[in-house]
Amino acid sequence: MPFQLFKSLDKKVEEDKKRLLSELKSADIKTLIIQMDNNEPISENIVKKQKRDMSFGSEDSPSWFAYRVSDELSDKNQKTELIKLLSDEEFEKHKKHILRCLSSLCVNNQDYELFDFLISSIKQSNNEDFITTVLSRLRDLKKPETLNIEFLKFLLTDGTYQNRIDALSGLQNSQHSDIEELLIQEFKRADQHTKEMICATLRTTGTDKCFEVLDEEYKRTRSNTLKYFIESAKEKIKKRKNISS
Repeated sequence: MPFQLFKSLDKKVEEDKKRLLSELKSADIKTLIIQMDNNEPISENIVKKQKRDMSFGSEDSPSWFAYRVSDELSDKNQKTELIKLLSDEEFEKHKKHILRCLSSLCVNNQDYELFDFLISSIKQSNNEDFITTVLSRLRDLKKPETLNIEFLKFLLTDGTYQNRIDALSGLQNSQHSDIEELLIQEFKRADQHTKEMICATLRTTGTDKCFEVLDEEYKRTRSNTLKYFIESAKEKIKKRKNISS
């Protein structure tokens, strides 16, 4: 009998989550942004489950689902409204989430005009949290050599530690011919974590030109994690080379 009760509660929780996800997908953009800040339990069933299991999960709140929905935004008509919200005093506290939504629109529509706007926005604000929000999402954007990425290169070479990590995310999928050499030079002076992030960026930007420095580090390091990142970078680069040849 207790098992049946627990099973019934789990089913109710799943139904609550599905209902919320459906509502968020059809909600207006303002509602979605507000829900991205909502960390309260989704329902009473969630609260009961938390008490039963003595645990709290990221999927227990609307914010987790709102973020997932924001990642899929692609309606170009929402761009103007979102840009206007950036200067709306009532939504000042939600600015990070507005930038997240704009970044999703940028990536999903390959909107390079919006890319320039977003880079200009984070450059003017100099807010590390905003920079992280935007660049972590823009890593999936294909960046042709004609795109101006000078600010990202500046963050990588002259920014704070967090700026450098964020810049490495933003530089992924860049087709600029000078990026690989810049990454090689940064790799030589970086700490272990940054080296791992550079390897992640080299997966989409590197050529066999970087193999020498990667192989040297592979022989030198005792970190299995860094070795994995080096192996992964080389494997992805070789795969891309085979596809293009």
